[in-house]
Parts: sequence; structure tokens; C-alpha cells
Amino acid sequence: MLDSKEIVEIIEDMDIILEERTIDIIQILSKGEIISENEIAEKLELKINAARKSLYQLHTIGFVEYTKEKDEEKKWWYIYFWELNKKKLIEIYKKYKENLLKTKQKLILSEREFSFQSKDGEQKFTYEDALANGFVNPENNAPLVEINNLELISQLEQEVHQLNTNITEIAEKLKEVTEIEAKKAKELEEAEKVVVKATKKKK
Repeated sequence: MLDSKEIVEIIEDMDIILEERTIDIIQILSKGEIISENEIAEKLELKINAARKSLYQLHTIGFVEYTKEKDEEKKWWYIYFWELNKKKLIEIYKKYKENLLKTKQKLILSEREFSFQSKDGEQKFTYEDALANGFVNPENNAPLVEINNLELISQLEQEVHQLNTNITEIAEKLKEVTEIEAKKAKELEEAEKVVVKATKKKK
């Protein structure tokens, strides 16, 4: 299973900046407990609003979830309980890498398609279009520049290869976490059956 360090590494690899207090909250949630924001704030000596801000950031990413219950003392007040969904985090991470892969693949196709560009690089032309325009920019008659992008394409291809490797590794991790969660759910179900059976015997 993922520990807090791996979770932070995944989030930061998705170009998401985390504050120090948010990393501390991840360390608490990564233990698998469902915990109230009041307890989190107390453990980290934070004001409740600061804890909420970090929790909502993680909730927005999509892998930290909450339930709420009415406060028994303050009937108009709700207490929020938070938990970290590791499976969902890995699913989000996999989707992020898949989107990156699609972007890189489109860039490779685009770079292979165009052979000439304007001097400022803002406009690109296929060989056929450049030939039809006499190898000049139709907007200002400036000569077109031949694109030398073999190095860029090679770099993009390496990045695509690395992303494919990453996605395979993430898929394996997702499978592992899914199996662990399924096993825990089955064990919980069996434990509940034992409790129900014992209760019936007492009656």
C-alpha cells in the first residue's frame, strides 16, 4: 500500500504544489483512519480554518472524501469526518499520465506533419502548402524557414516511451490496491456475519 511519502510524490508529480501543513495532514490520513477535522487541527496545532483549507484542496484533487454528522451539542453545526482513498488517487494519477501521453503523441504527429515555418515560428506549413505558396509566408511574403525538428521528435518519443512504462507500473499498483481493498472488505463482511450469528444465539 502507499505510504504518505509516496502519496506526496504522486501529487507533486501531477504539478500540484502542497503546503507543509497539507503534507502533515496527508501523513495523518494515510494511516487509513476516518478522522474529524477537529482532531486533525488539534493534532497539528492548527486553526480549524487552516485545516479545512488543506483538506478541501485534497478533496478538490479528488482522493480525499468526507462525511458529515450533526454536532450533538450544537444542533446547527456539522462535524466533518475525512478519509483518504488510495485507490482513487492511483486512478487519478493513471488518468493524468494517460492525458500526458495523448498530448505528447499529438505533438509528435504535429511535428512530423509540418516541414516549414515563419521566421517567428508562429505559423507552420506542410511541405505541400509551402510549395504552393512558393516557400514564402502568404501574409507578408517573407521566406519560410525549414523546420529542423528531428531532435525534438526524438525527445518526445523518449518521453512517450517513459510514460507508457509509468502507466504500466501505475496499473499494476492499482491492481494491487484493488485486491487488498477487496480482501479487507471480505474480511469485514465475514466478521459482521460472525457478530450477527453470535447475537442471534444470545437471543
